[in-house]
Amino acid sequence: MPSDYKKEWMEKSAIDYFSPFMSLWLACNSWYMSHYSDLNDSHSGSNGATDRDFINKLKEDTSGRNHFYKKFEELIEKAGKEGIAFRTDLELLHYALDRANLMPERINSCSLRSAVVNYQNKDNPIDLIKSPRINQDGSVHANDEADVVKLDQLYISSNRQHCFAGVLEIIYQVRNMLVHGKLNPDKDEHDVVKYCYRILWELMN
Repeated sequence: MPSDYKKEWMEKSAIDYFSPFMSLWLACNSWYMSHYSDLNDSHSGSNGATDRDFINKLKEDTSGRNHFYKKFEELIEKAGKEGIAFRTDLELLHYALDRANLMPERINSCSLRSAVVNYQNKDNPIDLIKSPRINQDGSVHANDEADVVKLDQLYISSNRQHCFAGVLEIIYQVRNMLVHGKLNPDKDEHDVVKYCYRILWELMN
């Protein structure tokens, strides 16, 4: 009788998101350094713009020039499968971050409940998770409807710029922690990387 190697093959088939996430980040890094290359001109007296300068610019730019932000706006409202999958990934990232309880070096936490929208004001994070009043039929109360976006079960702020900036900061902090060996290869932290990868992949396509 043939041996049953199901467990061994299942273990080998599991996707390790740590390496693909870093490769995807390099693509992201290449894009914003090229797209906002003019930032280097404003830092000509030093060694040029830093990653932080580029990330801050990417977070605050809501113009048509910023493909990442326009894609985020599109996906957060999209009715089809792509929009549903993106909003679900955001919700799953929230839960994964809660379980992992990451502690980056330069900000107090890594969470949608304490999102760093403006890095210059990083000690005053914003809670992007909302609790609107719900009617008996399950709909959002009319007075709260304009203030929230439903993911799957959770609601987040309808301020698109705040949500985009907060999510991008989280992805950047996860990248930093992974590069500097501050993440553990356990399930909770792997799940954070997994959903960061999935969200960033959609924003870049």
